[in-house]
Amino acid sequence: MRRMLAEAIVDFLSFSGNASDHLNEIGGFHHRDWEHTLNWLRDAGLSFYLLQKLKDTNATDILPKSALSRLEDNLKVNRRRVARLSRQFNSLNQKFDAAGVKYVVVKGFSLVPQFCPDASLRHQIDLDYLVNRQSLSVAQHVLEAEGYFLKKHSTNEFVFLPQSAQVPVLADEQSEEHAAYAVELHLAFWDSDLHIMFLAEPEFSVENIVNRRWQGVGFRALPEEDAFLLQVIHAFHHLLTGWVRMSWLYEIGYFLNQQATDTLLWGRIERRVGSDPLLREMLAVVTELSAQFFEAPLPSTFGKWVEDIRPTVRIWIRNYARTWAFENQNAEVSLFSTDKLVLFLHQQYLSEASARRHLIRKRLVPLEQFFRRARSITTLSSTNSGERTRQLHRVLVRLLFHVTGSLRFFWEIPRWRRLNKATHPGLQTSVIQQPQISSVFRRVHHPPLSCKQDRAASEKAR
Repeated sequence: MRRMLAEAIVDFLSFSGNASDHLNEIGGFHHRDWEHTLNWLRDAGLSFYLLQKLKDTNATDILPKSALSRLEDNLKVNRRRVARLSRQFNSLNQKFDAAGVKYVVVKGFSLVPQFCPDASLRHQIDLDYLVNRQSLSVAQHVLEAEGYFLKKHSTNEFVFLPQSAQVPVLADEQSEEHAAYAVELHLAFWDSDLHIMFLAEPEFSVENIVNRRWQGVGFRALPEEDAFLLQVIHAFHHLLTGWVRMSWLYEIGYFLNQQATDTLLWGRIERRVGSDPLLREMLAVVTELSAQFFEAPLPSTFGKWVEDIRPTVRIWIRNYARTWAFENQNAEVSLFSTDKLVLFLHQQYLSEASARRHLIRKRLVPLEQFFRRARSITTLSSTNSGERTRQLHRVLVRLLFHVTGSLRFFWEIPRWRRLNKATHPGLQTSVIQQPQISSVFRRVHHPPLSCKQDRAASEKAR
């Protein structure tokens, strides 16, 4: 993939300026460039948004015929997939209602039309529901009765798959009409233990809902202000884990652009954010990224919050965000991947050195994860040698990805320090001081502070 074409496409999709200014640039790329970039577009979730905008501007002829044909074919498949998913969506909603489950639909179909004008333009691979804890077991029984099984779960998330589902191995399969999909039940959306950061997450209530309809399907959804905050928290969560689908920032930008003049809405959002400094900065960082990539307009209140972003975070956004986003889409096979560059950002929110060391050790090469996968491979039947070989190959590819990505992180440490020193002389940055690999992977004898303790220490430092 050549970054230049990907960046030109993102510029074309921006919400400000004249789209025609970017058409000639896009039209200057050759067939080979499009072959590689179409895969990036699929992974970024921007394929159909690009196709739709080209149609809106009567400019589809700038694409090579093979690229246009592939996009059109994929869109037809996605429309059939969305129709199939919507039927199951409607059925589950009715089953939940009949069982008395207290739920609200989040993400997915609930984003239309505030975040996305047409559900068929989105790459949707699951159905997401927020449920209260009292309804969790009832919702699980409903899903099991419908032929789903619990695939995995964490403290606040429970992922179910159909009994006959085969988890896709290749990314291409995600866009196939009959590819497997998941149903996810959420109790909350921020994992303080995962990120070693405590957030007083806004209470998204299953009682405070609005009734919505999409193509004849009725469902319970969050009010606009809550839906927006949830999308921001969701994007920031994935940002810290090292991967954000570009379409999520595009859809947040679409919301910002569509609601630009709704001062009452922005007032409600400001009141929901309140005085929590972390939530305010989350919102500022995510909307600033949306503005940087897609020139989304920011309400005046958000502009003030963006100005208040801590200096080291601003340095990361200006100097690393674009490289990190464009080089990070094919992470499964990338060497010297940029995904671990987000650790420079993540560390700025951890006040204790022990927490930062713990983060680095856990994220650079997650050895425990690899040992767990290796043990699962050894349990496979000797007659299933083909599956064992495929899984072993995936483990080795991921190990190579993590090792080379870690080397990229260490290589960038001197530059990160120079940027901070040049921009803000005397500024103290939160980054490990000894970049030797051995110091990162040795056991940390003193465990990091709890998230609540870390939050208290951070507020004291401010």
